[in-house]
Amino acid sequence: MQRKYDFGASLKVPSFLKTASAVLATAALLAMAACESRTTGVTQLPMPPGREVASFTGPAPTNGPPNQQGSDCKSDIGTYRLGAGDKIRVVALQDTEFSGDYEVNASGGISPRMLGPMQVGGKTLVEVEGLLRERYRQGGYLVSPRLSVELVATRPFYILGEVSRSGAFAYVNCLRVVQAVAIAGGFTRRAAKTRITIKRFYAKTAEEEYVTEDTLVEPGDVIRVPERYF
Repeated sequence: MQRKYDFGASLKVPSFLKTASAVLATAALLAMAACESRTTGVTQLPMPPGREVASFTGPAPTNGPPNQQGSDCKSDIGTYRLGAGDKIRVVALQDTEFSGDYEVNASGGISPRMLGPMQVGGKTLVEVEGLLRERYRQGGYLVSPRLSVELVATRPFYILGEVSRSGAFAYVNCLRVVQAVAIAGGFTRRAAKTRITIKRFYAKTAEEEYVTEDTLVEPGDVIRVPERYF
């Protein structure tokens, strides 16, 4: 004789479990309602109950370091004087035939188109512009020359002595001694870090000045890192 089982009738949930489930469901609904009542303004990110709501009424924060007033970095291109290794660009508005890029040679000269060799070493960009205008006007090439002179690249700086790679390196704006040493691969184990000297490019004598790692380096300067005694 086969028996038929009524599984739905045999599995009955006790009343105390029904009561517990109802209590949990009610608590969950109350918690959701509390979270929804306090938000940060971004609806998809609810704030837990009891936390103070953040206020964003002030100005937005700025990233990066603060501006340094009174920096001794020399970046005024108007007072920069050309020297061997500098590269300039001459732009003539009337005729592009007179435009071109030139590198100042070891004697401080360039050879502009149609003019031939001329000395620019020790002159500013404004002075070179005036010299070119006068030469083109006197030569009959341009009646009223309109041209500009731009600095394309500065002369390199040099570092010698107890560094990993001594030699000439491309100059970067506001370069300091410690950065120059880093470009050269860093100090060697025998470097005398407290006796670093610089010979300035436009120094009238061969004397070198003692500097620190924070001293500014200018284009054409020669840095020397001596060997320590012990």
